[in-house]
Amino acid sequence: MTVRIAKPAQILREELARPSTKRAGLLPQLRFAGNASTTTFALPIGMAPYAVFAAGSLVREGAADDYTVTFDGFIYRVVFAVAPGSGDDVTIWPVEA
Repeated sequence: MTVRIAKPAQILREELARPSTKRAGLLPQLRFAGNASTTTFALPIGMAPYAVFAAGSLVREGAADDYTVTFDGFIYRVVFAVAPGSGDDVTIWPVEA
């Protein structure tokens, strides 16, 4: 018994040139409180950090800067080089991951 399956050719150029209807939008901000010892702040599943603020100031991402981002396959984490001070607000603006 022979089975033949025919699939028409696809032209992807038009599909890729079309503007995407799904855009990663900002989600509601996440707020944490610093306690001068916690350096890692985990985001819920499906969220990735877009912008991070500590004590009201935008902080920079990078190994030699204020924080780094880690991802274990499920959860993104913002890891500060120096723990935010006690009572300092940590605000993370996430996007869809």
